[in-house]
Amino acid sequence: MNKKIIDELIKVNKDLIIPNYFVKYLSKLEITSTELIVLLYFLNNKESLSFNLEKISKDLYMDENIILDTINNLIEKDYISIEMNNDNGVISEFISLDLFYSKISSFIQENNESINSTDIYSQFESEFGRTLSPIEYETINKWIESNISEDLIKKALKEAVLNGVNSIRYIDKILFEWSKKGYKNTSDIDNKKEKDNYVEEIYDYDWLNE
Repeated sequence: MNKKIIDELIKVNKDLIIPNYFVKYLSKLEITSTELIVLLYFLNNKESLSFNLEKISKDLYMDENIILDTINNLIEKDYISIEMNNDNGVISEFISLDLFYSKISSFIQENNESINSTDIYSQFESEFGRTLSPIEYETINKWIESNISEDLIKKALKEAVLNGVNSIRYIDKILFEWSKKGYKNTSDIDNKKEKDNYVEEIYDYDWLNE
């Protein structure tokens, strides 16, 4: 039922962005159709999530009471929270999606455990010195699903760390360049080094905006 609602939402609003992880774990969310719509609205407006009931109601063409009840339900289910912001003494409320992202992250970790691939994720977290975000987990999953060997991914991670860049985007750039050069495994890279006196290159990267 929820999947059909998403399809209808996309038809009505082609600018609506549905994250891949949202669709993938939709069945685990256990939310109503109205809660789904409101949550998607928040996900698409995450840069501006002030708790403005009137604006949300107008944007979604829903009654304010329905919006308020739905928000309360999402809070009770630990998908969102309402936080306070103090800007030079001016207090305002905003919607936080941290709980939702945390829940998605737990779904991804459960999935990773089921396919016995936790080692590579643990290595990333160890090298980065922090927990991976849902987006980062998804990116690593996509590499694996694209048949990029874990050894090659780990080698790209090692090269990024040696260059002082703890960034999934940077590692994705390395893997992309290696793919263009036809490298399928670590042996290809090692052989290239021996044959051409290969020098490790620091890939073009937007350091300031990371």
